[in-house]
Amino acid sequence: MDKGRIKLDISTFTILKVVGILVLVFFVFLIRDVLVLLTISFIIAAALEPAVDKLQKKLKFPRWAGVLSIYLLFIAILFVFVSMVAPILSEQVRTLIANKNTYISNVQGMISSWPREYQDQINNVINNIPSVIKNWQIGGVSDRVFGFFSGIGSFVVVLVISAYVLSLKNGMKQTVSAFVPESQRKLFIKMFGDITRKLSLWFRGQLVLSFSVGLATFIGLWIMHVPYALILALVAAFTELIPMVGPVLGAIPAVIVALFISPVMAIIVAVFYILVQQLENHILVPQVMKKAVGLNPVIIISAMLIGAKLLGILGVILAVPVASSISVILKEWPRNNKEVKSGN
Repeated sequence: MDKGRIKLDISTFTILKVVGILVLVFFVFLIRDVLVLLTISFIIAAALEPAVDKLQKKLKFPRWAGVLSIYLLFIAILFVFVSMVAPILSEQVRTLIANKNTYISNVQGMISSWPREYQDQINNVINNIPSVIKNWQIGGVSDRVFGFFSGIGSFVVVLVISAYVLSLKNGMKQTVSAFVPESQRKLFIKMFGDITRKLSLWFRGQLVLSFSVGLATFIGLWIMHVPYALILALVAAFTELIPMVGPVLGAIPAVIVALFISPVMAIIVAVFYILVQQLENHILVPQVMKKAVGLNPVIIISAMLIGAKLLGILGVILAVPVASSISVILKEWPRNNKEVKSGN
């Protein structure tokens, strides 16, 4: 009788645990948008924290002044960039739309010997391209950028949370400490320090890669006199944020534009993009990102697929830092736990 009662108690407790885990998973799913904003905020804070620390130690800036200086510098750079790029970008978009009929004629001449059904499919795609591009003019671009953060309000929230965390001394550690029981606080702070370093390296490395690839692409396309070099370079810089498949996605529009000139130019542009990718993989990535990710390609692809399913393109971009953080926890938890206990 007693044995049966004990078995019943254990079974009930197990069931309650499973139900509790399922409820927790469902709750996390419901607040996934909030978690995304917090994740982006912490990534930005982790990336900027070393710079704020240096301003505080070397220039004796108060932390709030260091954060404000970095934000103002970012706004100034963004303003200068937009002031210089926006008119050129807008002009290139208008020119692209104005030359719609010329491009359609060129493509129709190239595919005139193809089967009729393939010609119809390609013509439908080409006819839709100008309307899609038109929606991505300067006003549309800003809408889509802020759309990643579910509107400009969420974007401001990200900046405010990041600024608040950065304004506190050891702000990342203090934020974690507020949500962790005191008995586990030391362990979690140590673990979070490792994760913060990873996120900081990833964020700064990703910015360097995107800028380098975008600049190299613009210079190369400009030298080859490929139309809309600035637009294509910005596309390459953005798709560089997407792991593994990003360079391929960035090359497709450039090859299509080059095809409007001639098949030979399309081949030259494709070879150029392959060359840029090889230089990136063998020179930039090892130097910039070797300490930041360190994940197996299968894990990266799996994380990207999960991120795409949950959050679309933003999920793909965040997949690597999130997977990298989980990897740190799984690998370093036993060692850090042992070190914390032995330290006590």
